[in-house]
Formats: sequence, C-alpha cells, structure tokens
Amino acid sequence: MTTLTPAVAEDRFSSVLRLAHENAATLDVADLAAHAGYSPFHFSRIFSARMGIGPGQYLTALRIDTAKRMLLAGDDAVIDVASAVGFDSLSSFSRRFRSTVGIAPGQLRRLADRISDRPPRPFALLRPHPQSVRVHLSLPATAQTRGDASVWVGWYPQPAPIGLPLSGALVSGVPHLDLPLCEGAPFLLGFLVPAHSDPLDMLVPEQPVVAVHPAPLTAPGEVTLEFAAGGSAMRPPLLSALPSLCHR
Repeated sequence: MTTLTPAVAEDRFSSVLRLAHENAATLDVADLAAHAGYSPFHFSRIFSARMGIGPGQYLTALRIDTAKRMLLAGDDAVIDVASAVGFDSLSSFSRRFRSTVGIAPGQLRRLADRISDRPPRPFALLRPHPQSVRVHLSLPATAQTRGDASVWVGWYPQPAPIGLPLSGALVSGVPHLDLPLCEGAPFLLGFLVPAHSDPLDMLVPEQPVVAVHPAPLTAPGEVTLEFAAGGSAMRPPLLSALPSLCHR
C-alpha cells in the first residue's frame, strides 16, 4: 500500500467528508471507501479513529440532519421526508430518527411550536454518582456572557451529539459547574443556546457553538470545555433535540 504524506491524507479525508455532505442520501460506506482509495474495512477504522464515530453512523447523522431541516421548514409528510433523505421505509426512518434526535419525527414540529412560546430555562437532569468533575466553561468572545445565554453540558456515550445525553444540565451566567460522573456515558459535550433563539436556532443551528472534551472522563477532576463554532464539515451535525429534555 502506498504511504500517503500527511498533507495528501488530509486532503483525501476532507474530500471524503465533502462528498458525504453533498450526497449523503445516495451513498454508503463502500462508496466513501472507494473515493478514499481504501478497502471498506480499512477506511472504517481510519474514519472512526478520526471522527469518533463510524462512517455509516456519520452518513446517517447527515441524513437525519437534513430530515430535521425539512420537517421544520415545511409541511411535507414524514414518509416523503424519509424518502428524500435516502430511507426505504418509514419505520426504519422513524426508528433511526428517534435514536439519534431523541424524539419521533412528528414530535419535532410540535416541540418547535412549544419552545417558540416557552424557551427552556436552566434545569438539571443528573444521574447520581459519588464522584464529580468540575467543568469550566470557556465561551468565545462573541458569546453573550451577561447571564442571558444558556449552556448545555451533558454526558454522551460517544464523542458526538447524537441521541439524548444520559445526564447533564442547562446553566446560565456561571463560569463553571460540577457534574457527577456518568457510567456508560464518559464523553462530555457542550452546546451554547443564544438568548432569544428561535426554534430553528435551537433545533437545527447553522453554526452551532459547541465543545467536545477530547477524551473519555471516568475519574473526578477539573476540565475546561472550549466552545467554538462547529460548522466545520469535520464535525458530526448536532442531532440531539435538547429542548425536549426539560419537558420529559
């Protein structure tokens, strides 16, 4: 096998991500592997090590992200949305949507209507644990810091905002918080909710301000979450319907 220089490997990987974003509804892992010049097995190992999730899960995330936008932008039937993003059956689409977003496709529209009248206020859904992590919040200079913007910090099973977190809190106007460790969900992710956001900004943000701790956390200590705009193609889309948490 030809050894690629770091620059060539980076260009090739970026090209794969662009292809995935542009054609997620019609591609599979074999297509991405062929574009990269690897076997599907070798490609999947490289992709998972780089992105934190497998290429098949990444393609599904892109399809579901497109579906969320279609559901909120119009009144197309759910089955038509499912077909448009590459699903052969409504049941398969609904199952994947619920597992990655946290609610059913039809509920997303109702959630958007609800939060337009009642934006989420700070709350906590924390699983008990005898040990905790102090999380320092490092927000970008452009973020509002007067206490009117909110920040979600939660524990996820994987280093991607896919599915609902197992534990976490929505806070406002604090520089840090203490979170009990969460068994089975060692990855810490954060998401900035700007003040006066409309439902689209909260449910399908174009440029989400997010933070992902680079390593799993299984012991007490202190960490800093560095928040930055996450619109890069290198990052899986934000799928979790976080506003649904405070209404469960």
